[in-house]
Amino acid sequence: MNSRSAYFAELDRHVDPGFDGLVIDKLPLNMLGLPLIHAIFPGAPIIFAQRHPCDVVLSGFMQSFVMNDAMACFLDLGDAADLYDATMTVWLKSRHVVPVSVHTLVYEELVADPEIALRPLIEFLDLEWQPELLDHRSTARKRGAILTPSYDQVTEELTRRPSGRWRRYRKQLDEVLPILLPWAHRLGYC
Repeated sequence: MNSRSAYFAELDRHVDPGFDGLVIDKLPLNMLGLPLIHAIFPGAPIIFAQRHPCDVVLSGFMQSFVMNDAMACFLDLGDAADLYDATMTVWLKSRHVVPVSVHTLVYEELVADPEIALRPLIEFLDLEWQPELLDHRSTARKRGAILTPSYDQVTEELTRRPSGRWRRYRKQLDEVLPILLPWAHRLGYC
């Protein structure tokens, strides 16, 4: 069995046989496997969900994850910042080497104006705009149980509250700011 067949066999274990929708594999750390993803699925559209690096690390640190090797990095702010730095370094190096089509969806733009942020993404995916895209709460309620660390937030309205939250914790983040703020600058936040 080749890698592509193995992927679909595993996907079949998680998706109902009658499902005729679009599957989005949204594990954030998949970004580390960009060359492999391209090798298995050449031409697959890639969505890069961008958020201020300090908010990413703080949010990860504040979540209650099921423990695994990667999530163990969120037990300590220094380790979380190092993981962010290493992950973004691999991501950017991979993007320069691997010919992939990537659309960046900026979190802060999404919560500020969902339609303006989502329309280019839907066009990038060559999908038709659906007004229901702006009603994520109804879609989430129809899904039933949501098994992610942010399950309770999925049915809430989009809010700007988490944007810039890191500033309230600046003192606690002080030791990791030399790692994260250069990334913030590189991503256009400064």
